[in-house]
Amino acid sequence: MRGIGSGMADPYPDYAAHKEFIQPAMARTEIWRLATMMVAFEVAFFASPWFMMMLMPGEAAQNAYYEGLTAFGTLAQFATFSITTIIFVFVLRRVHERGFWSMVGPVDAAVVDLVRVGWVVGLVLLTIEILPPWYPLSEVAEMRSLLRWILLLPLAFVVLLIQVGTEELYFRGYLQQQFACLSRSRLIWMGAPSALFGLAHYFNGIGHADGIYWALWATALGFACADLTARTGNIGAAIGLHLANNAFALLLYGMENWPSSGLALFLFPYDDPYQYDYGLDALAAPEMIFPFLVNLATVWIMWMAARVAIRR
Repeated sequence: MRGIGSGMADPYPDYAAHKEFIQPAMARTEIWRLATMMVAFEVAFFASPWFMMMLMPGEAAQNAYYEGLTAFGTLAQFATFSITTIIFVFVLRRVHERGFWSMVGPVDAAVVDLVRVGWVVGLVLLTIEILPPWYPLSEVAEMRSLLRWILLLPLAFVVLLIQVGTEELYFRGYLQQQFACLSRSRLIWMGAPSALFGLAHYFNGIGHADGIYWALWATALGFACADLTARTGNIGAAIGLHLANNAFALLLYGMENWPSSGLALFLFPYDDPYQYDYGLDALAAPEMIFPFLVNLATVWIMWMAARVAIRR
């Protein structure tokens, strides 16, 4: 199926920049190309840890990478997304004859939007965290060395940028562009990538109920990032929001002996994750619904903060 030109641009004035953003995808819009790239991303994603494991300088480093409990292991895990991006872009050039920057939008604007949104959303999240009610954090969590944490922050932000950049490049860059070439409907070009993004987060949960709530939350985050991308005509704002969210989640708090806990400043005592392995009947439980609604409200707050940052 061929791209059908400017008639596919979103008719809403708030999304005027989206017309230019999808232009690089217009030349080759056949379904088989889209399907090939979706398979390529999944293959690259699951193959990347194998390549990274080969780069580890010994068994101890391999174990640290596999477990993700130390700073080194967590940093290496997120750095793995760079391999996914390299493989994906390699295939993209051969399937679509376009490259990395075609999925980003205007680079200067993307960098500005990333920095603005990242700072604003990060400050909003930090403000929410320090507002009452307060709880005795020092009594329930161990604080790691503050100096060590500060020294690791630059590397932490680099690898988190690689991680969220890879996801945004694929879901809001490639997929949103390609689906926008196939349909005028925002339900399609915003909804399909967001749903796929949510589905990819299902396995972040422990058990079916937790997994479904994870997927729904990630879908909502995907819609927020898709909206920002359409408003700005680049993926910078989406990366900024996503980066602030992930940095807040991974750099402040962690659970002892849980994966990806190596960069957290505060470490809570180990808690058996399998006690949260709830069945589908738990979906209607208040203790599941209330935190989910709070998380949805947080996505809305982050989205509004990002809208203020980009002034759109």
